[in-house]
Amino acid sequence: MDSLRGPSRSNVVRTLREYLEVEWEVRKGSRRSFSKDVMKGSNPKVPQQNNFSDCGVYVLQYVESFFETPILSFELPMNLTDWFPRPKMKTKREEIKNIILNLQEQQNKEKKGQKDSNLTEKYFQERTEQFISN
Repeated sequence: MDSLRGPSRSNVVRTLREYLEVEWEVRKGSRRSFSKDVMKGSNPKVPQQNNFSDCGVYVLQYVESFFETPILSFELPMNLTDWFPRPKMKTKREEIKNIILNLQEQQNKEKKGQKDSNLTEKYFQERTEQFISN
């Protein structure tokens, strides 16, 4: 899935085939061909970005869309240009930022809770030691 739709991606498909062959040999201890006859290569048409800075954001959206609306047919050629609404990409960075900030806030609360718990535990431990020594 290429959000830039650059020049031919035949090298990418070839590299993936080579990787799969090596991975198969390492894991299974035998050789297996992932040639064109066994595994077709394809470059599906997907929503396109209009700059050189949103590649990662598009990849994240592709993954999210794949889980929200799985591809039911892998018949070639694949046309996924309407996979998700284009305006969604305008808010994607903001969504990601909000997720990160919410996680940070949650983590800070948990850390504070641990500190409070540790202070309470330390207080009771000191009071117990004082009680025992008196």
